Amino acid sequence: MTDNKPQAESAAEAAAAMMEAEGDELVDEGLDTLDVAEEVASVAMEEAMAGASDLTRAIDAEIVADRLSTLADVVADAGVNDLAEGAEMLMASEDVEVMSAAVGLLSLGDLDKGLELGRLAGELQTIGDVVGALEMPILSAVLSNRGQQLQNIASDTILRAAAERSLAELMAHTGMQMAELGAEEMDEGMMRLAAAELAAERAAELAAAGLVLGMQGAAELVDAAEDVELAEDLAADGVAEIAAGAAEMGEAVGIDEATGQ
Repeated sequence: MTDNKPQAESAAEAAAAMMEAEGDELVDEGLDTLDVAEEVASVAMEEAMAGASDLTRAIDAEIVADRLSTLADVVADAGVNDLAEGAEMLMASEDVEVMSAAVGLLSLGDLDKGLELGRLAGELQTIGDVVGALEMPILSAVLSNRGQQLQNIASDTILRAAAERSLAELMAHTGMQMAELGAEEMDEGMMRLAAAELAAERAAELAAAGLVLGMQGAAELVDAAEDVELAEDLAADGVAEIAAGAAEMGEAVGIDEATGQ
């Protein structure tokens, strides 16, 4: 019995030392596991922040894309209106030019007619003078009167021809101005349509980018949630390992105390 006691104490001491070593190793492993859990949690936080940022950017991109699309529609409508107005003004300018040409022709006709009447008036007055010389006063007076009337009509006709000529020139100038304005409206319409097309393309690009960012943000949030769950599991494992190690180390201390060390 006396020989077995030292052997039992030696075996207990060896077991205690082994348990203390195992406990210390478990504590170290638990601490390492907690460090890994902390790193995973940090990664999860970064993923969550990135996901929230991407979702925010996606919403902003969709809002801007919607507004830009609306603006493109408005500008396109304005461009179509400009083209329609420009086409109407060009057609109206052509009508005015035709009318100007017609008035110009009338003025030439009135001028020829006025000159012809003037010649006739002169002839009647000359004949009246001749008849007066032949002592036919009544006929001479009638011819002179009719000649004067024709002369007045000729003067009025020539003046009307001049007025028609001025009107024709004014109408031609107005037609040119209308044509220039119509061409400008057409140019503005084309520019607005081109701007609307660019805006629509940009809106489509922003909408696509918003969709991609939204999907990316959602995926990052899912990854963050999974990493948070993994970090929690690792933290639980680390705590369990530390607790187990501490328990073994405590048990080893108890054995040492029991054996008198």
